[in-house]
Amino acid sequence: MSEFLTSLANDFSNILDDGDDYNVLINVGQDQNKQSFKAHSVVLRARSPYFKTALSNDWIRKEGSMTVFNKPNMEPNIFSLLLRFMYTGTISMSQQKGDDLLKLLIASDELLLLELHEHVQEYLLAYKSDWLHQNFALVHRTVFQLDSSKALQEFCLITICEDPLSIFKAKDFTSLEEETLVSLLNRSDLEMEEVVIWDHLLEWGIGNANLTIDINKWSNDDFNLLRETLEHIIPAIRFFQMSSSEIYNKVRPFKRILPKELYEDLKRYHFQTGMQLKPEYIQTPRHKGIKSTIIEKPHTNLISYWIDGGDSTSLSSYSGEIQYDFKLLVRGSRDGFSAATFHDRCDNQGPTITLLKVNNSKHVIGGFNPLSWGSTNSWRYTRDSFVFQFNIDYKKKMVAKLGRVIPACAQYAINDSQYNGPCFGDGDLWINDDFNLAGNCSCNKESYDQSVGDMFHRESWDSWNGKNGTFAVEDYEVFQIIKLRLSDL
Repeated sequence: MSEFLTSLANDFSNILDDGDDYNVLINVGQDQNKQSFKAHSVVLRARSPYFKTALSNDWIRKEGSMTVFNKPNMEPNIFSLLLRFMYTGTISMSQQKGDDLLKLLIASDELLLLELHEHVQEYLLAYKSDWLHQNFALVHRTVFQLDSSKALQEFCLITICEDPLSIFKAKDFTSLEEETLVSLLNRSDLEMEEVVIWDHLLEWGIGNANLTIDINKWSNDDFNLLRETLEHIIPAIRFFQMSSSEIYNKVRPFKRILPKELYEDLKRYHFQTGMQLKPEYIQTPRHKGIKSTIIEKPHTNLISYWIDGGDSTSLSSYSGEIQYDFKLLVRGSRDGFSAATFHDRCDNQGPTITLLKVNNSKHVIGGFNPLSWGSTNSWRYTRDSFVFQFNIDYKKKMVAKLGRVIPACAQYAINDSQYNGPCFGDGDLWINDDFNLAGNCSCNKESYDQSVGDMFHRESWDSWNGKNGTFAVEDYEVFQIIKLRLSDL
């Protein structure tokens, strides 16, 4: 079958622009922003289930031979795009601003143009990711009213789960729904100091109450209005995790918006001795997560899951709170890449996780040592160590690989040489001295059940003895793994 779709689109475009047999008039917009469009009912019926139903109803208005529709809830520029799409099957996305694309999403949903609706979602996610984050409140409020916007709804949920801090940085943060804000503040993985969260809450409350920023000019009515605005959100703030100076400097000026009993208990707790916290004041700390320049929190979740014995490599494998604290011991770009520096900072520190950012790639290789490094110049036995690899461009596609110790090779799980960096297995992940230099790091499947080097783009590798792949390290980090107590969770 031969296809001439371009010619077909051009011909239908001419029908829209120059036709003389229109039988539908559509009045779009209202007041000063109003425009009328002429169209053909046969095209509207064929292209839009909405119009197919509407044109068959008795309630449509006739003016002579013309059928008249009124669409005051749409903007003319948006409907113009939709109308041309219905005639030609084409639309120019790159020329549209983010807010117009969101309006296009709403309008295509209303007219049941599902193919276009899906395309707008994909375009926003692929090319307007920054805009989606900067206008998170608007996006969130919009897409959860559209049942067909599943991809953007998933984007909002992933953003909340993976990067809740970005929501507080959105330029439209103050327009975030109260319910969504409360759900954010009730999370324990907001990587923010409690006093910073309090500052953002005040920003949200002041913006929604339309108050001036200078509280010295506020009346009692102004404080009462802010108290009413924040009444259902203040219980989510963990005041008893703030320092005394933070309470004095940041909370005290707004004491009139707090419940009186809460503020009196805060004063006694911070400025008197011996007060025991009431049960309702004992709240889960917001653990700050890993302070890495190489990986992000979703990778930390996956590593924690692996430490606990899990084997799945899916990003969604770990849904609970992280049970570990990650204390940075060494960072190559800050401290150097020598074996001596590694052992000086990492020996006798208990379990550790090693992260290696491979030069000229989007990949990280690493390993977990459940023992202590110690410059013992010996092999160390363990069945609990593992090696891993994943890409750091995980928002496009999370690709991970996990290798655990082969039981028969457990005596070679860790090589603890004072002359090398962290070494796992009999060459599975081998870090020689000065491991930022080409050829000084290598991977080769020996003592672990999976190779963590074969997912690299081959341009990142050199050949070494025709067998191993060697690579240089752009940066590396080692973290001490500290199991949190139940009282810390």
